Amino acid sequence: MTIEEALRRERLRALRLEPPVTVPSGTPLGQGLRAMREAGGAALLVLKEGRTIGIFTERDVLNKLFPGCVDESQPIDRFMTPDPAGLTLDATLGEAVRLMTEHGYRNVPLRDDDGKSAGLVSARDVVQYVAEHFPTEVANLPPGLKQSFATKEGA
Repeated sequence: MTIEEALRRERLRALRLEPPVTVPSGTPLGQGLRAMREAGGAALLVLKEGRTIGIFTERDVLNKLFPGCVDESQPIDRFMTPDPAGLTLDATLGEAVRLMTEHGYRNVPLRDDDGKSAGLVSARDVVQYVAEHFPTEVANLPPGLKQSFATKEGA
């Protein structure tokens, strides 16, 4: 199977995803920030009755919290990105890559068939999958995207 075929066929449920950091709607911002920091995560999902109603990422920290001072007791809902685009676990890797590329996302919430939160897929997860399953292809990529080798490597 080629990388292109894997992106078209492989489902997100095939990825070894870490459980996402989640907080309930109304959680104080400071508590959400601590949860992200302790988990070493780049994003957290804001849930209401088990459904993702928002996502709060490191970009939200940079773009919405700085340079001013913010009262960390305010609800995280005020700073999250509401109603984020998401995918189901049956979506393909290619669909995740397309969504990330078209909208500039690095993290996409996942939902089950009932619409409940089922995880979070990141660009890092997709890259890790490709690197693990196609190490030779990845190792032989040229340094730049539009660059090609003048001569073939090897014997």
